[in-house]
Amino acid sequence: KHQNMDQVEKKFRLGLTYDDVLLVPRRSDVRSRKDVSTKTKLSRNVTLNIPIVASNMDTVCEQATAIAMARDGGIGILHRFCSVEEQCEMVRKVKRAQSLIIEDPRTIAPTSTKKDAVAGLSWPGRKNGVRSLMVIDDSTRKLLGIITKKDLVFADDSALVGTLMTPIERLVCSRNRNLSLDEARELMRKHRTSNIPIVGTDGDLVGLVTESDIVKLTDNQVASLDTKGRLLVGAAVGVKKGDLQRARALVQTGCDVLVIDIAHGHSAICIDMLKLLKADPVCRHVDVIAGNIATGEGAADLIAAGADGLKIGVGPGSICITRLVAGSGVPQLSAVMECAEVAHRHGVPCIADGGIKLAGDISKAIAAGADTVMLGNMLAGTDEAPGRVLVKDGKKVKIIRGMAGYGANISKAEREQQADDDVFLDMVPEGVEGNVPYKGPIAPIVKQLVGGLRSGISYCGARTIPEMQRNARFVRMTPSGLKESGSHDISKL
Repeated sequence: KHQNMDQVEKKFRLGLTYDDVLLVPRRSDVRSRKDVSTKTKLSRNVTLNIPIVASNMDTVCEQATAIAMARDGGIGILHRFCSVEEQCEMVRKVKRAQSLIIEDPRTIAPTSTKKDAVAGLSWPGRKNGVRSLMVIDDSTRKLLGIITKKDLVFADDSALVGTLMTPIERLVCSRNRNLSLDEARELMRKHRTSNIPIVGTDGDLVGLVTESDIVKLTDNQVASLDTKGRLLVGAAVGVKKGDLQRARALVQTGCDVLVIDIAHGHSAICIDMLKLLKADPVCRHVDVIAGNIATGEGAADLIAAGADGLKIGVGPGSICITRLVAGSGVPQLSAVMECAEVAHRHGVPCIADGGIKLAGDISKAIAAGADTVMLGNMLAGTDEAPGRVLVKDGKKVKIIRGMAGYGANISKAEREQQADDDVFLDMVPEGVEGNVPYKGPIAPIVKQLVGGLRSGISYCGARTIPEMQRNARFVRMTPSGLKESGSHDISKL
């Protein structure tokens, strides 16, 4: 009888999630949370200043969310439930949001009119348009001058740009294509200018440095940036026909990391796509994160196939019903611990995707071995999240939906001009739709979450995430312990 019980216990191992445990406080020499570093790895070659990733959901992360996350030190993963060009355009907008040298500044011909210049300055590629246009010879791309909004104030509508521009003779230009931040700042200070065009040996326009970008780069030291001073951004791809072309287009547009986005990452189709991307001459120099998985075996197989990062989580998300529909999954804390143990032996970072309800859950996920956490529900409802603000029962809300649900797949089918019957008859949804309270801008939310993580790291007697993971000890708790953990025996204001 005892042997049978032992066999049952081995067969039905215990799976724990974040609500089942607490971190045990350790002796700490940290005197201020400011002394704690939250720097971490997203993948083998991508480093972040905070371990927070915006989920690749169409109600969470498009360009506005990605820009906000990168400026705060994290990163956003752009969803794939759109056309290739739409996703690439999102990448362009993130990369154009700020950079040391703009490689494709907006241009205009000298024969254009004031009306054309006004339209050019209102370029939709940036939220508020651009402040200046480079005037070039269309045939040679030779820089002739620059025109700004100030030059147009009193001009006639029919006036030509060539007569309104500030000519190149009065501009401060540089031939240094590798101009540093300090050099650019000194040039602007010395010559009291707000634009420095970068020109080639023949006077052709090759780039532009603007005052607004210099200010952003100087004032914000925590932003996640690439080697060109542009914001980092990731993008999701699938495993079907056409997704290799999608990945190539994203990489060529400037995407910094690709995420293979399927519900069951420990599968032949995911492994095949991963191998294809890592062997492709266009994509192989970009890190590829694969998932989702929930076991050590899954981690080992994806790493063997070339994964630069892993996404962990089968069914823990607030809008995911995979565990109810398919009966499959692993409670998230156990999944993170098992996968991270394998991944860290190979130097591969992990993302804990799903199940984060409170700031304390981030500390638990990181202590369990995750290098970053992916948030969906906590970032949905913000100003930057896609979708309109609605009013329900007198309260402001925004929609959130699972990417394996009917709504997201119907939208995808409509974009791809597929028959609606295919979606309804062939699909078994593993996601739902709902609403979350309107939350305002992302930045204050991220600040609170990172503050909680800094406290969690210090409670573990650590100053860095790796040190936290070495020091962390967990204690299991009962439902009564969970109840005791929150506020109780009071009437909340």
